[in-house]
Amino acid sequence: MQNNILQVLKKESEKRDLPLNAVIGRILSKNVIFDMQMNVLPTITMSQALFSKIFDKLDEKNQREIVLYVPKSVKQLFVLLNLNYDLKNIIESHFIIMDKYCGWYNFHYDLKGDKYRLVFEADLGSDWIQFLKLYVTSILNSLRISDIDVKIEGSVLVFEFIKK
Repeated sequence: MQNNILQVLKKESEKRDLPLNAVIGRILSKNVIFDMQMNVLPTITMSQALFSKIFDKLDEKNQREIVLYVPKSVKQLFVLLNLNYDLKNIIESHFIIMDKYCGWYNFHYDLKGDKYRLVFEADLGSDWIQFLKLYVTSILNSLRISDIDVKIEGSVLVFEFIKK
């Protein structure tokens, strides 16, 4: 390993109070998962500030048009990853991965029997929360999930439904 990279890793290890191997393992895991799942389709990486500027120019009509493409895009990704397009994989291989590696939101969920509660927290503003609501709703609708109770409290977006 190059000395300058090793020094950066050692500094990160000390900063996080983790063993060097744990830091290296975390970085490798993140990069492998990102490369294997997110970069299967052409992906553009940009700063949050630039993305926000672009996003601010979208009106609600344009946002609604964009989210119509979302299920098709996720289905295409899942075909390439050899995953079934179902709720379990949407949660584990899309919502969680986007949380970990894209910075769109923080995500967690609860499952009690057939009752789901999906919670997204995002600090990119109210317009972003509204877009995220459209984005997630389009995916859930494509899975034929109906009777979705959607709540927005500030920067928190909650979806509750029963999977039949």
